[in-house]
Amino acid sequence: MILSAAGLCVAVPIQSACCHAVNISPSRHLFGGGGAGLSAHGFPPTVIGYELVEVRETLGKLTSKMDTREQKTVFGHSGDGKALARVMDEISKLGLKDHLLELEAVGYTTIKGVLSDRQITSAKRAILDRVEEGTGNKIDLENASMDDFQGMTYVPYLLYDDEIFEEILMEPKPLALITHLLGESCVLSSIGCHFKGQGVHGQVPLHSDNGNGIPSPFPPYSLVANVNYALTPYSREGGALAIVPGSHKRARQTLKHEINLAGDTANPEAISMDLEPGDAVVWHGNTWHGSFPREIPGIRMNLSCYFARQFIVSQEQHKGVVPQDVLDRHANNDRFLRLVAGKQPYGWKQEGPDYELMAKAPRGLYD
Repeated sequence: MILSAAGLCVAVPIQSACCHAVNISPSRHLFGGGGAGLSAHGFPPTVIGYELVEVRETLGKLTSKMDTREQKTVFGHSGDGKALARVMDEISKLGLKDHLLELEAVGYTTIKGVLSDRQITSAKRAILDRVEEGTGNKIDLENASMDDFQGMTYVPYLLYDDEIFEEILMEPKPLALITHLLGESCVLSSIGCHFKGQGVHGQVPLHSDNGNGIPSPFPPYSLVANVNYALTPYSREGGALAIVPGSHKRARQTLKHEINLAGDTANPEAISMDLEPGDAVVWHGNTWHGSFPREIPGIRMNLSCYFARQFIVSQEQHKGVVPQDVLDRHANNDRFLRLVAGKQPYGWKQEGPDYELMAKAPRGLYD
């Protein structure tokens, strides 16, 4: 029995690796039906010679025939199957099964129209307020020239600037895919905006988000993952997000000759993510991405929500510093509190460890 690279589906040969025969229909994939379902998306099967089977239908059957050692080898912990079932139920309820297929095959997926016009307008206004306060200049988002603003600046730590960012953080569809990639215990690592005007210095070279010294080869499952919301139109000349499809399978960082996105040495594998405001791109932490320099007047704005598994050090500090009014608004929202490190047992001072929190630490890929 084999888990695919992003943990999306279970590949079972005619006689599984655990020597337990599983009676399944030929050519079935995660979403039911025949092999035509894969070709309809234009993606070939990622595990050749194996049948891709629906996890929810076969998980119990497979695990019931494994001993504890085998279960831990495949799932990380014998109880992780229950967490996976919860995650898959949410994916199914939200109609995201096709997006899981894309995440597995190419390392990213686009969800159209996630944010409403109200959310887009509110987020842009809050970010622009921060930028204008920092620069001391008024900026015309539609027509700004290089004299007004050039290159790119990163606007960090936006969560507590406006309630709109709390709302966007909890958007169900992107968060469901992040949960599949990082487990129910994942935390918010950072939330910020790449605020980009014209100029070559607006390029972000191709890279994987596995930073802070994570060594290669990367594990096949995500350690981190990203949701990139377009707040303005994305196009290549407009400085769009760039992604290299399938790069999550390479399990390493880019090399020096692979990072460029401009000029004669631009990486030919990188594609432009042409998006409308409100669209969201979710990607596996191994996936190579960056952004093209903006060549036209105006400003390109995004909202980058970067998540990590609980055991990864987050970019921003949230544990112990969340404003009380934010805690009060989400007092009954356990998921929000976990995302802002409310369940993170590490980071203690003289009070020492909280053993109750430590006992609730994740035990597998999905819980």
